[in-house]
Amino acid sequence: MRMSYLSGMVVALLLSVALGLFGVIDLYGVISLVLLLWGVWTVVAAFTVFGASERTYYTSWGVVLAVLSSFDVIRNLSYTIALVLMAVVALILVNVYLGRTPKMYNAATSPTPPGGNTPAATAF
Repeated sequence: MRMSYLSGMVVALLLSVALGLFGVIDLYGVISLVLLLWGVWTVVAAFTVFGASERTYYTSWGVVLAVLSSFDVIRNLSYTIALVLMAVVALILVNVYLGRTPKMYNAATSPTPPGGNTPAATAF
């Protein structure tokens, strides 16, 4: 049986809340565990549930959610924000690099104007 993306998110939420209600982790631990499990499930779902065209997008957001969950471990908020920003920048670079197509490479070169390279043809 294949789990859908939403059902995995619900299982992660319920598991985290149950651990919080049993007193195993505190409120910040529950929030951190929810974000961590959502991030891990998003990365797993990127390879099992979603198609190849959406894989990079969901993997990127899974990593961002997992890094965001580090706020409970790293008590200094500026370090957590810096880690999240570094993860977002790295994932943007990965998405740009992996999302390139031959059409994007050719978009930077302009076609030859109809009148050639004469000054009158390139005035506009």
